[in-house]
Amino acid sequence: MTITRLVFFAGAEAPWPFLRASEDGEVLQRGVIPVGAAPQDNEDIDRLVAPGSDALARWLDLPDRNDVQARSAVTFLLQDEIIESGADLHVAIGAADAGGLRLAVVTRMDVVRDWLEQARSRGVEPVSITPDYLLLPEPEGPELITARFGDLMTVRGQRLAFALEPDLAEAVIAGRPCRRLMLADLEKDLALNAARPAINLLQGVLDPNRPVERRTPWRRAIAMAALLLVSPLLLLLGEIGRDYAAIWSAERRITTTLSAAYPDIATSRDPVAATRARLDHLRSADRFPELTAGLFAVVEKVSGAQLDTLSYSETGGLQARVSCTNYSDMDQLKATGRAMGLDIRQRSTVTEGARITSELSIGRLP
Repeated sequence: MTITRLVFFAGAEAPWPFLRASEDGEVLQRGVIPVGAAPQDNEDIDRLVAPGSDALARWLDLPDRNDVQARSAVTFLLQDEIIESGADLHVAIGAADAGGLRLAVVTRMDVVRDWLEQARSRGVEPVSITPDYLLLPEPEGPELITARFGDLMTVRGQRLAFALEPDLAEAVIAGRPCRRLMLADLEKDLALNAARPAINLLQGVLDPNRPVERRTPWRRAIAMAALLLVSPLLLLLGEIGRDYAAIWSAERRITTTLSAAYPDIATSRDPVAATRARLDHLRSADRFPELTAGLFAVVEKVSGAQLDTLSYSETGGLQARVSCTNYSDMDQLKATGRAMGLDIRQRSTVTEGARITSELSIGRLP
């Protein structure tokens, strides 16, 4: 049989009352726990009853996906009723009632930690912490249930629970039907509710069975350190991947444009060499007027020289046939061309009567 020991928080110096109860609500023992008491040597389950004046209870319409989201929603829904920031608050939630609303209790994180510290100083390791007003029975009708815990009055109704000084509590509940529990009835109800409290404040970071936070914090530290170490590499790999994607996209655009303008270059084995050859050809074609004008000027400067033919091809460039009266005229022709920036090369020479005719290639000096 499971025995529950309800331990009532009563301040740092005062002895703490406790009530031992069986599963069926029978009161087995009453007593007090002094400061510095040793842990109990039996299998009783300790449950701490906290002052309701330090906790705010509300019934709210909360998301039912998971408790983490529900606890986060509580601070948003109650932002007009609480002063502390989210980091200073501790939120616990209970099960949904028949109408679908969930009990939510908000208190301060440092207060709950202080309760735990003081409980352990008395040898108490509670498996749950519950505000005192939530151990009162919930009435089925509009009647309110009240009881005294120390100097405060606790009140429980349908979707209503709080603890205040008696005068303030009377002012709040004025005009509503009430039923006050005397000590004997209160003990009976406390014993009945001991094993099944309406809510347990040991949730979230305070949950003793939360393995991720309590038992393996080093795993998170290792994961964060590993992520910190590899993050520069991940960023570098991301930049490299982005650059390769940009290069691939640019190559595709170039290939598409090249295929449309010069199909022979796009389908060649070496597009780079084919493009360079095409550029060289275009450059030579652009120089044709300049080379022709230069050749005419050279021929005019050499007395007796005569331009017989002029031709141009993609492979051979500018070709000319020039006739002179003397062999020395050809040397003068080439020297004059060099002075004007032309590279005049003599390919062949024949003598026809009194004239000497030479086949020439004309280009620009480098």
